[in-house]
Amino acid sequence: MNWAKLNAFLLLMLTVSPSILAQGPTPVRGADQRFKVDILVVVAHPDDEGAVTPYLARAIYDLHKKVAVVYGTRGGSGANELGREHGSAMANIREMEARQACARLDITNVWFLDGKDTASQNVLNSLASWGHGENLEKLVGLVRLTRPEIIMTWLPGAFIGENHGDHQAAGVLATEAFDLAGDPVAFPSQIAGPSKRLEPFLENLQIWQPKKMYYFHDSANDKRFANSGPTYSIKEVSPSKNPESGKNERGTVGQDD
Repeated sequence: MNWAKLNAFLLLMLTVSPSILAQGPTPVRGADQRFKVDILVVVAHPDDEGAVTPYLARAIYDLHKKVAVVYGTRGGSGANELGREHGSAMANIREMEARQACARLDITNVWFLDGKDTASQNVLNSLASWGHGENLEKLVGLVRLTRPEIIMTWLPGAFIGENHGDHQAAGVLATEAFDLAGDPVAFPSQIAGPSKRLEPFLENLQIWQPKKMYYFHDSANDKRFANSGPTYSIKEVSPSKNPESGKNERGTVGQDD
């Protein structure tokens, strides 16, 4: 061993180390504004967002809000009436169709969790096949990434109607993510903090607490939910599409028959 070279190296380290220590932590950079949205829609399957697209269209084009969508599954258990593809191939088709449909509404930020499309009326079965904890962590990360003011999702409760277990599961995960995204103790590896070096194993996000959560339902009996929340008429023409149309044929805006 060349002791002279070793001593010279140790002397160099002793000389450099104090200056490195004096630099202190690197400050946390600001968030990536490309992913900031006003509304985050959390649903179970491709095409579920159709339950609220009239509202989203108004929010996007008339109110100039930014929207993102998270799907719990890719819908691989759905039927294919146009071709022979099923299973994983069907899931790929439905993902492409979902992205194309969202793009028609100028929604470009679209994510898919790893849930399995489950043919069940039991929310516990759906949560189990989805991988509840793992996908909850992913959804919390997406809430922290997109920082929405509002989350919209399926009503997680049971009622007479279609009552799809996956729809309820989406509502459960969205509700839990609403509560956990603002908690620094929840999934702390996602949270950014000052460090002396780049930490490639952390997501470097920030906690975020959405302000409101809106639920929609797939019950066959609309009267069950009458007067239980805000309503939105789908019978008028969007001012952004027809600025001169301040009124509909009946001369009123925002009223149903």
